[in-house]
Amino acid sequence: MYTTYDVFDEMVNLRDLVDRFFTEAPALRRNVEYPYVNLRENNDEVVVTAVLPGVKADSLEILLEDASLLLEGEKKSDVQDKPYIRKERAFGKFKKAVKLPYRVDGDKIEAGLKDGILTVKLAKAEEARPKKIEIR
Repeated sequence: MYTTYDVFDEMVNLRDLVDRFFTEAPALRRNVEYPYVNLRENNDEVVVTAVLPGVKADSLEILLEDASLLLEGEKKSDVQDKPYIRKERAFGKFKKAVKLPYRVDGDKIEAGLKDGILTVKLAKAEEARPKKIEIR
């Protein structure tokens, strides 16, 4: 039996295979810097949570600069003198800027670090809060 070979069909199949690889590979799907953060809104505040296992409060600096929250610190190695057999966790200095969706009040910021989770609560600035408009 005679079959035809179409190079374009093979190219489409190859493209589909490569597309599937890049959409299904979780490590390649997104490039996220450490620490991993979540940003959510509660009534009149923005809450930023960051996963920082092994980071002590004294080695962490949090700054509010313009419309960004800067997280800077160092995750120190827990083993100094023994080589690892396997190492999957990263250590060292980190710096990450989290862009805030609107202006916040710099005088009303609360931050806490518990069980490796950093929680920063930032109150919305007055101009960022919703205003009720009366109909006359």
